[in-house]
Amino acid sequence: MRGSYHEPVNAQPIERTVLCPVLVERERETAELDRLLARARSGRGGVAFLVGEAGAGKSRLARDAAASATGSGMTVVAGRGLPGPTPSPYRPLIEAFAAPFRDGTLLVDRDLAAVRARLGRLLPDWAGTPETAPGLDASESPLVLAEAVARLLRWLGREDGCLLLLEDLHWADVETLDIVDYLADAVVDLPVLLIVTLRPEQRVRDRLARWRRDPDSTVLALEPLSEDGVRRAVAACLDTDAPPPDVVACVAVNSDGNPFLVEELLAGLITSRRLALDEGTWAVTGDLRPSVPFDFAASLQPRLDALDPTARTVLGAAALLGRRFEWELLAAVAEVDEDTVFTTMRKAMREQVVDADGDGFQFRHALTREAVVEDLLPPERRRLAERAWPAVERAHPGLPGRWCQLAADLAEAAGAPTVAAERLLRSAREALARGALAGAEGIARRAHTLVTQGDADAELVDAIDRTLLEVLALSGKVDAALAIGEPLVDRLASGGDEQAAQRVAVRTVLARALVTAGDHARAAGFVRTAAQTVDEAGLGPAAGAPVEAVGALVALELGHRQDAVSRASAAADAAAAAQQPAVECEARLVRGRALRNADDEAALEEFDHAARVAAAAGLMAWELRARQERALLQAYGFGDQTGLLETRELAVQSGALVTVAVMDLALSEIALASWDAGRAVDHGRRCVAASERFGLATGPVAALWEAGGHALAEDLDAMEAALARALAPDPADPRILGDVWGKVRAVRSMVLDDGAQLRRDLDEMMTWVRIAPITTSVFESRFLWAAIHAAEDDDGGQAARAELLEATHLAGWSVYVRAVLDVDAIVAGRRGDRDRAAELAERSLAMSVARPDIASGYYARIILAEAAVRDGWGDAVPWLRAAEAYFATRGYDRVARRCRVLLGQAGAPAPRPGRGATPVPERLRALGVTSREAEVLALVAEGLSNREVADRLFLSPRTVEHHISRLLGRTGVESRADLARLTTSES
Repeated sequence: MRGSYHEPVNAQPIERTVLCPVLVERERETAELDRLLARARSGRGGVAFLVGEAGAGKSRLARDAAASATGSGMTVVAGRGLPGPTPSPYRPLIEAFAAPFRDGTLLVDRDLAAVRARLGRLLPDWAGTPETAPGLDASESPLVLAEAVARLLRWLGREDGCLLLLEDLHWADVETLDIVDYLADAVVDLPVLLIVTLRPEQRVRDRLARWRRDPDSTVLALEPLSEDGVRRAVAACLDTDAPPPDVVACVAVNSDGNPFLVEELLAGLITSRRLALDEGTWAVTGDLRPSVPFDFAASLQPRLDALDPTARTVLGAAALLGRRFEWELLAAVAEVDEDTVFTTMRKAMREQVVDADGDGFQFRHALTREAVVEDLLPPERRRLAERAWPAVERAHPGLPGRWCQLAADLAEAAGAPTVAAERLLRSAREALARGALAGAEGIARRAHTLVTQGDADAELVDAIDRTLLEVLALSGKVDAALAIGEPLVDRLASGGDEQAAQRVAVRTVLARALVTAGDHARAAGFVRTAAQTVDEAGLGPAAGAPVEAVGALVALELGHRQDAVSRASAAADAAAAAQQPAVECEARLVRGRALRNADDEAALEEFDHAARVAAAAGLMAWELRARQERALLQAYGFGDQTGLLETRELAVQSGALVTVAVMDLALSEIALASWDAGRAVDHGRRCVAASERFGLATGPVAALWEAGGHALAEDLDAMEAALARALAPDPADPRILGDVWGKVRAVRSMVLDDGAQLRRDLDEMMTWVRIAPITTSVFESRFLWAAIHAAEDDDGGQAARAELLEATHLAGWSVYVRAVLDVDAIVAGRRGDRDRAAELAERSLAMSVARPDIASGYYARIILAEAAVRDGWGDAVPWLRAAEAYFATRGYDRVARRCRVLLGQAGAPAPRPGRGATPVPERLRALGVTSREAEVLALVAEGLSNREVADRLFLSPRTVEHHISRLLGRTGVESRADLARLTTSES
């Protein structure tokens, strides 16, 4: 297309920029953002993703939304990603949250006190520097930081709501994108709107697809303008109702409907004087020269050519410093005075290359900055970079945050790869301290590549590889860690004793990585060589403590409990003396785990000691781990769930969501074990939801325990649905299938009192137990399986007993010892050795007192009692009364009825409801106390006389006296006062 034109008589030079003052064909998106803002102000948050190619208008939409939010009283915080070979970890979030706290404000709000240290990853002033902040742990789940960000947003929006605007996240690091993933769910119930802008590039395509499927996320794809939209945009830019048709057609063809390119085309036409304002009317004054496809850099070139050489040098220096640049540095980089810098900025603004940005300047678009950089000749770029890198380092001592990477970029551009690698090493260490493992790996790998291009000394090369090794080990990338670590050990070996400590550290890291991967034999090898180096080089206990701590862990995983206890003790003592609190915590936790079941009290003391050490050092992650281990032992070993609930609450307050999920998993399993259907389902569902949301491995097992709760409630449809979720990741996983049959379907059969089906369920369970890894699950139902076979098989279940005895890895568990005693008691009774059977049974029952809440123990009493009644040995009546009371008070009537039938067969009166309506506590019911007797007992405890009790219950005094006499006999106490005290203790 060639536009018709004429030479204007009074063509006027255009000094103003040509920017569209209105949003065109973005009414739908604007309305949706307004709706989401209003919803956030009302307490119901959300997330909106503005997706489009460069120049589609994402930033303009986002800025208008931010202006609207500010006008309505909302708090607005904003940050953006920056282009570069290795994204700076958390950079958009650091920028966003630095602004509201730039004055040094430290939060004292109680809701944020627990997560303030974790927010120190983004705002180091809140927790010391990232390298020294005691509450930070690089191995801690990034979800902890994500939850801390959610709480901070809730705090910022506590009055009128909060808008978090994150732009250009196609350039963001993986950790920032992971936090956005988390926030997409978390802000739904907060007064917070998250707006994200990004291009649909390959690295974010999978996430975009997931966000599109999320019903709580709004994805707004910005389409190109239609031909009419282009016409409207041209008219608005030129401030006319009648733009020249040839200009509209030219812009429509060359812009492909891209709003930014519409403005750029018009700016180029005006700058080149091919479009001019003639007495208030726009006229074509030259060849429109269409080019298809439109080349933005080519369109920008005339405007750059309009600048003098000095101005272009200043602009090139600015481009090297980034889209948003510090103008104060330009004089030194470009070797000009400050007035020249200001003159250049004015010219660049007039040419629509640069915009004012608060007190500074920025390139009008990322594409603009890229085009300016590309316009520099290689020698120009190198010379400017040579001056820019020292200028940045002088302006920002210590190179905090993104400045370290910018200095590295400039040093690389200046032809100093070794300097760039050193700066990147510093940046990688900072990223590691922040827990940004993916970002740290990318930066360290770039440093590793650069250091091979220069003449770096071996010390820098080794330092970079040690950092990369540490990152890879923490990330669970064992093969990659070995590929870096083993050659590193070989290089360090040539350094003799001077590098012995480094060799020890590297081997320790490799050993820990192998433990994580389950390769304990190879891990043991690295521990041996590390310990040998410590001894040969005379490094002392301080250097040996981390080695011994990992060695203890390896020994524990290999089943060598005594060795684990010994090594962990030595490591803990050495670490305490060397003031290495993290190592001491690790060692004490390993020692506690090794002592568990053999000496539970000693194990609890180790966990308590570790928690105290961690608390004193501010190591919250280690403190939570110690509390978690203590709580689990209290619950599983002693039946005390207090610690689980307290630890869960602490984890909720501190944002340790993985710990919350683990506590819910344990609470669900314990509820299932004690036949508490409601709590099994409730905690199981919570853990399932957390596992799905955060990608935790606990999901399938949590779904199992939820299914068990449904089985207890006889909700079979819900049970099958939960089982399907448990098996979805791996339908052939023997660990899951063992518990499907042993802890879910078997429970259903017990609740229904279907003994034949129970036996079939447990037989099926054993087919999976036999092929499951022996260290992953106890499969406690195998003990019931062996008892049933002992009671029912013609040979006394010899094969089942032999298989039970082969489970030597369980020998230290009291439940295992009790199961063997039960089986042997049943077999002895069947052989006619009544005294031996009774003695074994009493020993077993004495051991079960530690866990009075476990249903399987009471069900085992029924199996034991049934055999005793049938074969005529022992006193089954108290066993049956205890079991009947347990199941009756929980509402499992079929099992309780079976106990009453067996009591009748044993010649004992069965408990009956009586004429009263008072529920009988389980312990009193086990003693044979009836409902009417419980009513009498309650009134006696109030201090009423026999006459007063009789009047209250409409009984005769003689009948009351009879009830009291029976109560004294059943309970074994001697007076009415003792009965009153008994009632108080029961309540």
